[in-house]
Amino acid sequence: MKTRLALLLTALLIALPACAPAAPDYGCSQVIAALDRLRADLVEIPEHLLIENPVEDGTEFDPNTYFTVFTELSMQAGFLLDFAYTYDWMGGYPTMYARAVEWAPFLSPADVRPGIDFYLDHVQVQDTPEGFLQYAILASTAEQFYLYWHAQYNDQQVVCNARALKAIVRSLEKDDFGVPITLVEKTRALALDSIEPVVTLGDDVVTVQMTTFTRWGGFYRQTLTIDRSFPHFIQDVQQEQLAPYNCGISF
Repeated sequence: MKTRLALLLTALLIALPACAPAAPDYGCSQVIAALDRLRADLVEIPEHLLIENPVEDGTEFDPNTYFTVFTELSMQAGFLLDFAYTYDWMGGYPTMYARAVEWAPFLSPADVRPGIDFYLDHVQVQDTPEGFLQYAILASTAEQFYLYWHAQYNDQQVVCNARALKAIVRSLEKDDFGVPITLVEKTRALALDSIEPVVTLGDDVVTVQMTTFTRWGGFYRQTLTIDRSFPHFIQDVQQEQLAPYNCGISF
C-alpha cells in the first residue's frame, strides 16, 4: 500500500509544471529605486525658477549625479550633462544638453549655444544588456525634475516587474490624484505578463523592450532600437498600449 501511494505521489509531482525561473530584469528594480531616492527632494521647485526668464544660481539639481545611478553609463570625455530651465504660462521644465567642460554652465536658455548637441549624443554605454537598459531609462526619464503645471504630463515611469505593476495599481485605487482605476482597468492591468524588460544585442543595433506607465494612458510596451556602437542614436521608438488608464486630470 505504501509503495502504491509513493508511486502515485511521484506521478503527481512529475505531472506538475515546473516552476519557470524568474525573468532577469537586468538590475532594473535597483536602478529605479536608486533613481527615486536621487530625485526624492526635487518635487519642490526652487522659487527663483518660477518666474519669467528664470536664471539658475548653481544650487539646482546636478544631472551629472545621474551617473551614480546609471553606473553602466558615462559621458564622453570632455563633456558634462547640463540643463536650462524654461518657465512660461504653460508651465516649467528643464531641457537637457551636453556641455563642453570648458564652457560656462548654462544658467538660462540664453546661454545655450546654437547647434548644441542633444545630451544623449555624448552618453557612452557599457556594451552590456544592463547598460542599454539604463540608457533607455535615462532617455525616458532624464528630464523628469522641477516639472511645473502642464509639464507634469511628462510622468512616464518604467515598470520593472509584476510587483511594481501591482504597486502602481494599488496606488490608483485611491482618489488622491484623479479618477480611481475601474475594476475592468484593474483586471486588465493585473492580467499582464512578461513585465520584465527584454534586451537583445544585435550585431549593429540593440533592442530594448520595457513596460512603462503613465497616468494619462496606462501601461505600455515600449520598444527602442538603439545603435550598438557609439554614438548610440535611438533609431526608432514604438509603443503598444497594454492596459488603458486615464486619471482624468487636465492641467
